[in-house]
Amino acid sequence: MRRRQQPTPSPSSSSDSDGSDIESCFNTGDKQEETDAETEPTDVNTDIDEDDEADLPDLEWLAHSDNAHTMPIYVDTDVNGDDEVDLAWIAGEENAHPPEYYLDQENNSDESEDEDKDYSDGSLLLLDIIEGNFHRYCKYIRKDPARVIQAVSRRTLKAFFEWILNQRQGKGGRRLAGIQSASTLGTYWKVFRLVYERATREKIEGKMNHHMHRVLRKLAKKYRLSTKKRDNVAMYIKDLAGVLQTNLTTTKQRYTHGRQRIQTSLFCQLAIFSANRPSALLKLRYGDIAVNLLRDPSGGPHRILIEFTCEFTKKNTFVLPEIIFDPSLILSPHVALLGLIFADNAFLAPSLTSAERISELDIKPGYEQLPLRLKPEMADIPVLRKSIRTPYGWEISPDQPLPYTTLLKWMKRLGVLTGFPQITRPYSLRYGAGNAFNQSGDVSDALQNMMMQHAKVNTFIKHYLRRTVTVDTRAIVSGYEPQRDLMRAACRMTRWIDPDRPQELTPEESLSVNQDPVVRRLVAEREKWKRRFQGTATQQPGYRIIGRAIFNTRQRLRAALLKYVQERWDLEHPVDEIERQLSGLKLSQDVKTTLDQNDEMPPLQKRLAETVMTLPGTTIEEEFRRRNAAIDAVATYCHFQEGGAAALPRKRSSTRRTSPMPSKEANPQLAAAEAEKQALSDAILLVFTEKRTTTCFLCLGEQSLPFEKRTYKFASPGDLTKHFKRKHLAHIKEGDRPKCKVCRMGLQHKQHLQNHAESIHGTVS
Repeated sequence: MRRRQQPTPSPSSSSDSDGSDIESCFNTGDKQEETDAETEPTDVNTDIDEDDEADLPDLEWLAHSDNAHTMPIYVDTDVNGDDEVDLAWIAGEENAHPPEYYLDQENNSDESEDEDKDYSDGSLLLLDIIEGNFHRYCKYIRKDPARVIQAVSRRTLKAFFEWILNQRQGKGGRRLAGIQSASTLGTYWKVFRLVYERATREKIEGKMNHHMHRVLRKLAKKYRLSTKKRDNVAMYIKDLAGVLQTNLTTTKQRYTHGRQRIQTSLFCQLAIFSANRPSALLKLRYGDIAVNLLRDPSGGPHRILIEFTCEFTKKNTFVLPEIIFDPSLILSPHVALLGLIFADNAFLAPSLTSAERISELDIKPGYEQLPLRLKPEMADIPVLRKSIRTPYGWEISPDQPLPYTTLLKWMKRLGVLTGFPQITRPYSLRYGAGNAFNQSGDVSDALQNMMMQHAKVNTFIKHYLRRTVTVDTRAIVSGYEPQRDLMRAACRMTRWIDPDRPQELTPEESLSVNQDPVVRRLVAEREKWKRRFQGTATQQPGYRIIGRAIFNTRQRLRAALLKYVQERWDLEHPVDEIERQLSGLKLSQDVKTTLDQNDEMPPLQKRLAETVMTLPGTTIEEEFRRRNAAIDAVATYCHFQEGGAAALPRKRSSTRRTSPMPSKEANPQLAAAEAEKQALSDAILLVFTEKRTTTCFLCLGEQSLPFEKRTYKFASPGDLTKHFKRKHLAHIKEGDRPKCKVCRMGLQHKQHLQNHAESIHGTVS
């Protein structure tokens, strides 16, 4: 491991302070007004960079007479004898604007627009939040916000921040979590200083800044805010392998569309291999990606080379070569990305439609690569896109990127299902990659700063370096060989995996929250509304408000109960396990694999997991077949609708299918396929012949839905009507032209679909 360069000490990052933890949240040195005021606030992960503005080159040497000949300066010398310049070429049509346009710019342009700083979307969101809170505070005390901020005083600022600390309810009665840590309060103060600067074009003076640090420390003590720093949980490559395996095989985490399962894997792979910020990867477009077939300089088979550039950050380009005989394709971004490209039909070559066709390509003699160009018209299409609801189910948006909040929710859930007690976030991958780069002898400080987009290594030390010492200090001090493998195992998240840890409440525990006094009082209040407005209670705004309050209170109580159950498990389970083993009971050696534990996986998901998790082949041909099968499985799964968090329809004891049972001698897979084909034919016949059918003809015609959903029979025609209204009609917008895929015909509008459903398919709405 290389020797790290020591960072240059600065007044704002002194390590000699003996102050308490609560003071360190606000104490930023004597020159705070010169440094922190220029710091741009970032997202809630405190991934704060130094000022990254590049220094302007020193151009004074150009003015020296001795250097006049070194720089060619092109000057138009087309001047007539009267020293009048011929302006014909200047006033040409291609030079756009007339002279009056530029005179207007000189005389009437708003200089304040040029002084505004160019903040990121996350920084602007923070600024708007604090500014909105300040306006609401001024409205609460009946003062004009513009006048208050122009004449802001220490007492006003103290009162404002104490008002923020006392807020418990937000807009629409939404319950606020409130400020829990002193560092959050310090961040609010930094952001307010930028709000003040944006409103007044001036910075808060140094004396007031120092005074407010003392005020904030006292407020933190008064409201008992936590001073404990959150450990930056780093997810390393082996930790990620477990998460991605869970993502591929679990049925407890269900996405609305199968492509989202693939996108989650691709995001994690690109994040761990590049250490990019999540927001940068979520904005990745097809125009930022290059795919090439590269000649192996060692004489081996040609490799697929992926290059991607995050254009919305500092445009670092990362090069990822394919690994032949990769022990696990589950960590291969080539499989996930090429699967998405094939699913979107994004290759420019019309015949390049499957992974098998890539294996047929070669590189001409004299060339080192063969570019696999993507379609130029897809250059601005995000690679990771959100799903949208349509009358036919869930589809992938053609141009809307995947939101960070959605990805965060998925990753937290996957961490729970994997068995991690720590909260897994997208930033955990950036922390893990950053620490891996920092410990590698192949990555210099300069290269690390470039990849992490940091101006100085101090930023990494302050915000990314783990508080847990990851080296074998005892061996180093004692002169022994450090136990590196053991230390890596001790510092990984997989060390803490507990598959038996409670992941959700039991039905009995979930129902127990109904006995809470607050829930019982709200339920009683709702019953009064029902009796008062018989038959029309659900239309009353007050009734709906009480309903939301009941739902939110139950959710909050269940979350608190689950946290309590998990904390008790973490404390008591190791003790029970010790007592069980010391009493003479042996450990069970029966460990099921992930695939064995998920027998309810849809066939497409099972095929995806089996192809991606296969072992490497023994020959190049077998390895390419393994890779191509995984890519094709990914591309196929990207067109599959999973249906969201709702469970699959319950299987009935008696089936209504009329397909004959396959013979025992027949191939089971062929027999199952024939049975499904016959069941589909029978269902299609029924939606044309039954007067009041119980099968949804729109779901039946949607080939991307699972077979069970396409042929599902509702208990009654009335239940089908509810489904038809809620799942299909409610999502038809003005101007949409719905389709009946069973009849293979287009319909003019929503009412046309309703008439068609009743007259042709026996579905009343």
